[in-house]
Amino acid sequence: MNRRSFLAVAGMGTTLSIAGCTALFDASRPDDLESVEPDGDQLPSPTIAMGPVSIDVYEDLGCPACHEFQADVFPTLEAQLLDTGEATYRHVDFPLPADDRSVAMANAARAVQDETQTEDDPAGEFFAYKTAVIDAGDWSDDALASIAADETDVEEDVVRDALEDETYYPTLAADWERGEDNGVSGTPTVIVDGDEVDADADSIVAAVEDAT
Repeated sequence: MNRRSFLAVAGMGTTLSIAGCTALFDASRPDDLESVEPDGDQLPSPTIAMGPVSIDVYEDLGCPACHEFQADVFPTLEAQLLDTGEATYRHVDFPLPADDRSVAMANAARAVQDETQTEDDPAGEFFAYKTAVIDAGDWSDDALASIAADETDVEEDVVRDALEDETYYPTLAADWERGEDNGVSGTPTVIVDGDEVDADADSIVAAVEDAT
């Protein structure tokens, strides 16, 4: 289902709500990942900071609600919880897909992570690339590769090869399985120390403070 179709259905109130983007009909894996063997060891979760309380955010890079979360909620979490060392923030891929490019976008972002990660920084330039992709709006293969070259130290061919070979689908399938095990059915879903909370800054900050 492409983005236009998804939002048309969302306009009828069946898939897009205050809680965000939700899977149509049921929370089953995207067709692209259906036959993929999950591999949770292929790549670590992209992580920011290393505080005592965990914030796991399940996102679909094609989901408009996730874009709003990135723009409106994440900066508050970064300032109040991550920069202060109170929490660990982990991105978990959960393509519904809200857009017909959701899986490709996630795959490209993981290619950037793999190419730029270090022992001290397992996320590498993942988050910078993710933000640039969301802001770009053009999610064709050419655009995803070009954004990597323009916004990170990753050459276009690295992303092109990952897109062609579906290199990080095992990681995406493992993330999807993890979300399914945790009862995730929409994005963004936020889980603080094992408990799901509303995806707004006040709720997340309060949950972290309660957990410390």
